[in-house]
Amino acid sequence: MKRTEYAAQDFAWTQWTGEEIGQAAQEMLKSKWETYAAIKAIQAGERTFENTVYALEASNHILWKLHAINLLMNVSPSQDIRDTAQRWVDQVEKELVDIEYDEDMYQAVKEYEAKKEALDGPSEKLFSDMLREYRRMGFKLPKEKREELKKNLKRINELSSEFSKNINEHHDAIIVTRAELDGLSDGYIASLKQDGDNYLVSLDYPELNPFMENATNAAKRKELMEKALHKGGSRNMEILKEVVRMRDENARILGYEHHADFRLEVKMAKDAKTVFGFMSELMGKMRGGLEKEMNELKALKHRIAPDEGEEVRFYDIAFLSSELKKERLNIDTQKVAEYFPLQKVLQGMLEVYAHLLSVKFEEVAGYPVWHEDVKVYAVRELSGDIIAYFFLDLYPREGKYGHAAVFEVITGYRKGFSGDEYTVPVASMLANFPKPSAQHPSLMTHYEAVVLFHEFGHVMHETLTKARYRSQAGFNVAWDFAEAPSQMLENWMWDKEVLAKISGHYKTGEKLPEAMLESLAAAKTFMVAYSTMRQMVMASFDMELHTRGIEGELNEEYAQMVAQTMGILLPQEQIFLAGWGHLMGYDAGYYGYMWSLVYAADMFTRFEKEGVLNAKTGMEYRKWILEKGSSQDEMSLVEGFLGRTASNDAFLRSKGL
Repeated sequence: MKRTEYAAQDFAWTQWTGEEIGQAAQEMLKSKWETYAAIKAIQAGERTFENTVYALEASNHILWKLHAINLLMNVSPSQDIRDTAQRWVDQVEKELVDIEYDEDMYQAVKEYEAKKEALDGPSEKLFSDMLREYRRMGFKLPKEKREELKKNLKRINELSSEFSKNINEHHDAIIVTRAELDGLSDGYIASLKQDGDNYLVSLDYPELNPFMENATNAAKRKELMEKALHKGGSRNMEILKEVVRMRDENARILGYEHHADFRLEVKMAKDAKTVFGFMSELMGKMRGGLEKEMNELKALKHRIAPDEGEEVRFYDIAFLSSELKKERLNIDTQKVAEYFPLQKVLQGMLEVYAHLLSVKFEEVAGYPVWHEDVKVYAVRELSGDIIAYFFLDLYPREGKYGHAAVFEVITGYRKGFSGDEYTVPVASMLANFPKPSAQHPSLMTHYEAVVLFHEFGHVMHETLTKARYRSQAGFNVAWDFAEAPSQMLENWMWDKEVLAKISGHYKTGEKLPEAMLESLAAAKTFMVAYSTMRQMVMASFDMELHTRGIEGELNEEYAQMVAQTMGILLPQEQIFLAGWGHLMGYDAGYYGYMWSLVYAADMFTRFEKEGVLNAKTGMEYRKWILEKGSSQDEMSLVEGFLGRTASNDAFLRSKGL
């Protein structure tokens, strides 16, 4: 199918002014209203799949403009643009609720349903999902109940946007002397902003994480972590309570026991009971390992810092884990980082992905971007034909999205019901890796290199799609499967052959020494019980919050769960939940990170057997998992790739079980 390359002017949206953002938003809404009016005007006897169901699906093609505005809200260096983008995102999402809650459109879809036409796989799934979504919107309820749902949804969208913006724009730092930076590398110190003779350590991850892992000064670690536990601010706690209340109210209006069951109905897990069972079984299996790991940290603290007592505090975990890793595996995170200069890792990663998935990556010049640090790449078939484009925005800056994520801009789909042209997808990868200084390049920890590899997996999932319909393309899959393709590809960052390919000392170019390679490979299961249980505590709280609602002070309840499960006491004033952005997108879904690992580990067994750089296996993975999106049931895709029934054996093995 033909794909047309984009010219520089096709990316003019990266430079939109506030006025242009407003124009794009209004054009988008106008297009939706007009398309809906045309669909509704069709006589019942003349309804077809193409003029009703497909036309309704295709009306969302224009929503790429909303994705572009949302991206600018998260990346623009201009406060004015970010604020304008947020206002329009809020307004568009509110009006889209009115557009979608259209009784006449629902009747149009029901008129087509009455024809009982046989449909092929993706088309049948599209229509089935559409009918289910109308039910989930309350179209079988009295009108006054639907009005309640609409009102709540508008308010939830508005508050969710504010919640995320408050996190992105929360800035704080501690002041440290040179002596208080003991344990940190010269390159790290050179990257910090200075305040006279002192230094500033901010909450940006390239500054926060290395400090928490390596700073010997416990008092300063405590000060920095306490600030990190206030990210988002007290306003976000008010927002969270209001959003959770309205989510629960909507679920009950729709006849669900709670919001979790509403959300899970469309995921692989299907209901909260299944998720609680999954989490309970895994947590039960990890408790012994967690106790052993925490005792090891206590013994280490008693040995290296006897004056601080044996209790492992919330600001000790990262530091003690790093010290234990140095002792047990001979891994010094900062020394390892010297072998992972970002540009070398990026080049090596692109080479690995290109070989594995039979594509070519080409950096393109002269295309507009929202910041000078941003790079644009084209993805091509080996023949040279265009497949997609993606942006890389890898360094932190004020007001930018604070985590690592991939944002869709243009999702792929076939143009026209019977067309022979495919819309070229565009994605944007955001991260916050250390920014290079005049003295030092950007050096990545191995963990950060894993994050890079993982997020780029999302880029591939979004851009290599060949699904016919937009709603089934890219990573528009069940949310508890969405992480699996990227998690599967993380395994490459523990393979000695791949590590050798992407590493090179920033001064000498020397590859990772064999001893370091062995140690890194062995580190895959280091502190695995702690990391798993930490994920499960967060997932458990998310599920509790969206099954029983709000019964007390949320921060106290979260701290109590951490204390009971992990044995770690959080400070009384902490508001961790205010900075936990997943609560506005992964609500009743945080378990999905661990759930999807089951399928990620199982899919990787083919590469274990056939070779991690086996291009033939990689191409089959591309065709079964990346290209199809959700045009088929996710389980059928996994089992199609595996050639057998899925199993959790590899997952349990990966957890040392």
